[in-house]
Amino acid sequence: MIHGVWGAAALVLLCGGLGPCLVAMLRGGPLARLAALVSAGSTGTLVLALLAAAYGRPAYLDAALLLALLSLAGTLVYARFLGRTL
Repeated sequence: MIHGVWGAAALVLLCGGLGPCLVAMLRGGPLARLAALVSAGSTGTLVLALLAAAYGRPAYLDAALLLALLSLAGTLVYARFLGRTL
């Protein structure tokens, strides 16, 4: 389990930060969607890293690193397609 009030508060705040990112990805313009994609990837990586530290499971840290790499690749692909339309 997550030890301490600060760890639980950090997890709640990080998960709460994913909500506006998802709304911006669904309703925003192309640039807002790109910014939301970057922000959601970073926030998701931090959530998984916090869970890895809290539960002591290295598999969650592997998932966090994989999410960081895939988020970077997705951002670059989206930016390339966005560059064609502007």
